[in-house]
Amino acid sequence: MIFIRLTLFFAVFSLSVVSLHAQMLTIRGTVSSAEDGLPVIGATVTIKDAATGTITDIDGSYTLQVPDENTILVFSYVGLKQEERRVGSLRQIDVVLSPDVSILKEVVVVGYGTLKRSNISGAVSTVTAEEITQTPILRTEQALQGRTAGVQVTQNSGAPGSALTVRIRGIGTINNSDPLYIVDGIPVEGIDFLNPSDIESINVLKDAASAAIYGSRGANGVVLITTKGGKKQQDGTISYEAYYGVQSPWKLINLLSAREYAILSNEAHIAAGKVPRPEFANPDLLGEGTDWLSAIFRDAPMSNHQLTLSGGSEKSTYTVSGNYFRQDGIVGGEKSGFERYTVRLNTNNEVKKWLSIGNTLGITHLKRQFLPENNEFTTPLVRALNMDPVTRIRRSDGEYAYSLYADTDIVNPLNAIDQTHDRWTTNRLVGAVFAELKPAKGLSLKSTYSTDVTFAQRNTFFPAFDLSLNPELSDAPGGEKNLVNSVVLQHNHWKNWQWENVLSYQTTLAQQHELTLIAGTTALANRFDYSGGANTNLPTNDPKDAFISNTIDPITSQSTYAGASESSLFSVFSRVNYAYADKYLLSATFRADGSSRFGSNNRFGYFPSLSGGWVISREDFFRSEDISFLKLRASWGRNGNDRIGDYSFTTIVNAGQNYTFGPGEVITNGAVPLVAANPDLKWETVTQSNIGVDAELWNGKLNISTDYYIKTTTDMLYAAPIPLVAGTLPPVRNIGTVDNSGLEIAAQYRNRTSAFSYSIGGNIAFVSNQVTGLGEGGDPVLTGRIQSANATVSRTEVGRPIASFYGFVTDGIFQTSEEVAAHAFQNELTRPGDIRFKDLNGDGIIDLLDQTFIGNPTPDFTFGLNADCAYKGFDFSIFVLGSQGNDIYNATVRYDFSYVNRPVSALNRWTGFGSSNTEPRVNLNDPNQNARVSDRFIEDGSFIRVKNTQIGYTLPETISKKWNIRKFRVYASASNLFTFTRYSGLDPEIGALSALEIGIDRGFYPQSRSFLAGISLTF
Repeated sequence: MIFIRLTLFFAVFSLSVVSLHAQMLTIRGTVSSAEDGLPVIGATVTIKDAATGTITDIDGSYTLQVPDENTILVFSYVGLKQEERRVGSLRQIDVVLSPDVSILKEVVVVGYGTLKRSNISGAVSTVTAEEITQTPILRTEQALQGRTAGVQVTQNSGAPGSALTVRIRGIGTINNSDPLYIVDGIPVEGIDFLNPSDIESINVLKDAASAAIYGSRGANGVVLITTKGGKKQQDGTISYEAYYGVQSPWKLINLLSAREYAILSNEAHIAAGKVPRPEFANPDLLGEGTDWLSAIFRDAPMSNHQLTLSGGSEKSTYTVSGNYFRQDGIVGGEKSGFERYTVRLNTNNEVKKWLSIGNTLGITHLKRQFLPENNEFTTPLVRALNMDPVTRIRRSDGEYAYSLYADTDIVNPLNAIDQTHDRWTTNRLVGAVFAELKPAKGLSLKSTYSTDVTFAQRNTFFPAFDLSLNPELSDAPGGEKNLVNSVVLQHNHWKNWQWENVLSYQTTLAQQHELTLIAGTTALANRFDYSGGANTNLPTNDPKDAFISNTIDPITSQSTYAGASESSLFSVFSRVNYAYADKYLLSATFRADGSSRFGSNNRFGYFPSLSGGWVISREDFFRSEDISFLKLRASWGRNGNDRIGDYSFTTIVNAGQNYTFGPGEVITNGAVPLVAANPDLKWETVTQSNIGVDAELWNGKLNISTDYYIKTTTDMLYAAPIPLVAGTLPPVRNIGTVDNSGLEIAAQYRNRTSAFSYSIGGNIAFVSNQVTGLGEGGDPVLTGRIQSANATVSRTEVGRPIASFYGFVTDGIFQTSEEVAAHAFQNELTRPGDIRFKDLNGDGIIDLLDQTFIGNPTPDFTFGLNADCAYKGFDFSIFVLGSQGNDIYNATVRYDFSYVNRPVSALNRWTGFGSSNTEPRVNLNDPNQNARVSDRFIEDGSFIRVKNTQIGYTLPETISKKWNIRKFRVYASASNLFTFTRYSGLDPEIGALSALEIGIDRGFYPQSRSFLAGISLTF
């Protein structure tokens, strides 16, 4: 009996095991791409509504155990449409994934979180890693140029390593207008430390509602940068990227030859009542002379090397990268060179299901050599443009020659470059560690501590030299010289730390209501320490031995300084995002900031925002075969600008103020508060309204996004003049207002459904800027001094755009003495051939009251165009950038000297009745002040530039995998290939020295044209 029972038990057990095993089905297959037919490596294959899954291998193959024939498998990969398959009777399931041209499913980084693009109700623009790497860029800001509507990016200089000017939706303040940069959650000042190849995505928060989560720092827009991390369930990959290129000037200016220079010099002397130079008696003997502009330019190399290791398991991911970049300058070579070394480590580890820890860490070493840039006196460009062509580069003894005809500021530019030793070295660490707790479903608490530490040193050495030693007979004593050498040393140390804690909760109620709540705190502290010194008369002329203590003079000849400043911030913030059926969207944000930079009466600022969206295409009444998605969104918000400097609200006591004291009125050194305190000082406030429309047509092939905004800056900081009887300089006060409004349109068409794929896109942004208030009296702000004219050219005034150009208006050339007599009085020495200036106020005298606004450096609109295509491994892309309606003040030619060289247009000068109505007569003394600030020097700065073109080839995977290579690509690229402009200078793409000095060309270092070739290799 017992035997029978045991037999039945084992029989039932065996049948149960067999039955259980029979229910587990083994499914195999491959995943490939419809675009090129190649296997998709790393595609995800999961059981629907379950956590079970796998990924495809290097051959695109997978194997997965499923419970039964009713199982539904989900196949997905980034950039490809998700597919589902029911198992049924199949045991081999091969899937071909089509490209997903819709961008609505993209997850976009916003402040303290992410959102699906389809659910965003603010104005957010994105630049992806693919777009960043499509064009080799040298600095991260260049990735935004022409790719994001409403974001204007211009070069401050074409010198290697130079910063760029970034303006989001116009200039909102006469103070610091730079956006706030957030890198992996860390606020940073400047992003020159970043290696562009390490960036995963850049998201620009343009409207106030998107940026309000950053409160008192978000008024100028926010740029969120996310660096690359490893991917889960990804085998370790090793990738190497490199390119090498050559740069050269894309444009030269035709200047007067030696013969032409001598002819005009003779005329200038005679007009001034002086005897011409005897050596110019026969100009034809002088020939062409020296082309100084060509002499200072050279072909310059640049190179880049990047090595990256990344990978991940189900619980951990990592990315390690190293980069070396070097670029010499087309002016001065190494003397304007730039080097960048970067190392990055990003990790994320799931210690428990409820606990994750990780870090981001970037270490950067920068070396940059400086040449003077964008000033009227010392830049190599100004010197080359103005140096006379009669002077040779070198004398027969090999020494540099010096000019006998130019003023002391215009010297041999090649010698000046050789005598320049100005090096800036920076070591920077930007990193964070974080821990994230997930105690319950949908609930998380993330705590992050970050730091940004920079050590910078600048060494400047001025060697002794004397070009008048051993002069040739044709040279005269004197010449260019610096008889006593000197050294200047500067040390700067920035240290910032931040501790953030963010609590978030996400849930879906009744499958219709999606709710996300976040709340958090931020504590932030900044400290800046600086010190330096100088000394003269060193016993050596070798820059390597240029130390402050190394001097022949007594120790008392040294000069030193040191100082420090600090600021801190504490904030609380919250945000609610709500979506009903992915159809009705609502977001509300509130942040409170307490800052040490604000006055004692305004320590805290409060910044709310509200935005909403309506996905019209998801309504039952909406029927369209062409429009697959249509969303209307609107937002309102308030941000602040805390870039007001440290201690602006209080009185700073300044030493070194001399006064008389005691019997005999002995001069005594003292201290005095020079600026009045303002305890009411607070942040500048920006209030912005935005309305936008997003649409997708033809199942995502065409994407269109349009925004219109009104942006008002109030409480703008300005030190308005006060009566002199106050006894102090005017305090900084919140009294200015600025209005910006604009329209932005972006569109992209993608067709990636066949072996031949292509995309075409573009964006355009219109902006209107106007100052609406400068306090009581509204006195204008005068900036942009032009030394050769001894006057300012930029004027910020109520009713006008910021930093508009202001000066005299020309009205042709006087042809006869009768015209001079009949016109308003200009000067007792005015003669035929001089410029006629308009008498705007009609008082019969040309004076300062006849000045008016003569130009606007802010463009009417900017635009960018891009296109790319691919076919069977070949790819091609082109990117075009443009600006329209901006003016440039050309201050490159010096008119304050006895005679300097000029462009060949000077040959069209007035020489008699009817000879010219544009170019005045030449005269050594300029008695009519023809060189005064006027519209004569205002030029149209509009341009269209082919910023980059690239062609590449990717080796077929069927070939590369034989060598265990995942991807191998070679490419060739050209930057700044063509530029179409009417500007006569070397480069129309001119940035800003400050918010109040825009579009002034004082010898701007031009951008280069470059050609490079590169490879990309992944194992």
